[in-house]
Amino acid sequence: MKAPFSSFARAGLAMLLMLALLGPATAAQTGKIQTQSRYPVIGTNFESPFVAVAERLKPAVVYVEVIREEQVRMPFQDLEPFFQFFGPWQNPHQNEQKKPDVQKVPASGSGVIIDSSGLVLTNNHVVDKATEITVTLVDGSKRKAKVVGTDPETDLALLNIGEVPADHVAPLGDSDSLKIGEWAIAMGNPFGLDWTLTVGVISAKGRSNLNIAGGGPTFQDFIQTDASINFGNSGGPLANIYGQVIGINAAINAQAQNIGFAIPINLAKDVVRQLKAGGTVHRGYLGMLPSELTNDMKEALNLDKDTKGVFVESVEPHTSASEGGLKASDVITKVDGDPVSDVNDFRFRVARHAPGEKMTLTVYRDGKHKKLTFTLGDRADLIAENGQAAPGAEEPKAWMGLDVANLNDPRLGRVQFQVDEGVVVLDVESGSPAEGKLQPGDVITEVDKTPITNLGDWRKEVNKLADADRAVLVKFHPRGHRQTSFVALKK
Repeated sequence: MKAPFSSFARAGLAMLLMLALLGPATAAQTGKIQTQSRYPVIGTNFESPFVAVAERLKPAVVYVEVIREEQVRMPFQDLEPFFQFFGPWQNPHQNEQKKPDVQKVPASGSGVIIDSSGLVLTNNHVVDKATEITVTLVDGSKRKAKVVGTDPETDLALLNIGEVPADHVAPLGDSDSLKIGEWAIAMGNPFGLDWTLTVGVISAKGRSNLNIAGGGPTFQDFIQTDASINFGNSGGPLANIYGQVIGINAAINAQAQNIGFAIPINLAKDVVRQLKAGGTVHRGYLGMLPSELTNDMKEALNLDKDTKGVFVESVEPHTSASEGGLKASDVITKVDGDPVSDVNDFRFRVARHAPGEKMTLTVYRDGKHKKLTFTLGDRADLIAENGQAAPGAEEPKAWMGLDVANLNDPRLGRVQFQVDEGVVVLDVESGSPAEGKLQPGDVITEVDKTPITNLGDWRKEVNKLADADRAVLVKFHPRGHRQTSFVALKK
């Protein structure tokens, strides 16, 4: 037979239940329990504290609707097998090929107002390539939004919708001080269900190397939460119990339930600062490939097992890394005097520097440690050289009616060229200055006597010539053969 509770035990249990109901603030006042919580309970009259968070943030959360114009088919997509069989660019019906059909495709997401001037923070993937953006406020009113700037490398974008009342602005918190297990409140518009709130906890910090929809942003330092985040929540806020924004909802794990990821708000703050100033984000660039320092590598290099750092796989020529004396097989142990833990930490430390700033690395080489100093380049230049538009920049319009690509563009399949550098013509617009003078398969190597080695060079040069009202000399290799030819193009 079980012994009944004593009156003392019953009284003690009642006291614990009462303290649990009253919350940590009231418990602390009784002097019976000392709480370590950083957050007071902001609800009153036994109301859930999440009610106050919802009421505080709801006016700041917006519904973002976009329209994109997408091609139904790409140039040469239907005829690629023909090209593969007969050799490059031998299509006898080339001039009869129709232009790709374009259709308007709607999409939606969320955003959060962070300034009374009307600045809205959201994900880049929500507004990427949008031709029209409409933002709906909490009162149902709609406003057209302008893109202030985007940063694909962190998947963030900044919009402007015009002035809003002060109570529509969300307070921003400090994501660096987050602890695993703290409350996490997500708000947004999942599946078009407007102004939805879900609750969970901070499950993990510093998540990286995530494969999101086949890719993902370059710089990943995600907050993981089990607060339900679904399609449409992207760009909405992740908040703490204070009602402060600690992250921007960005991704989900589609193969699991209640595993979502948010971009830390402290990372977003720096991006917002640069986007407000100039519409783009500029990061320092070193010019080397880092990899994880494994235990086998430590043994091979005679390093202690507890050594932390990154291994230098390769160094690109004519970059800050090569000019500063960094060599392949070096081990980087410190950045500006502070230990570096892994590749992700190293990349963030470099990217936090502005182009032109100096950075000091402590490297281990041939049994000795030495310090090297580097003047960083601009990561945006690297992106342009690889054939991508600079972060936040709009895709340039076809110059002289020419659609071009790098020689190694995947769309070209196994097409071989007899030249190693330049850009290949993919398409020539009907009625354009280039029609009848250049054709698909021609490889352009000079524009206005300036060498063109890749798509980055092409974009830089044609941007300079965008307003030119004179004839421009273009050097090219017909169908990618060795012989050269010239043509003058004029608008």
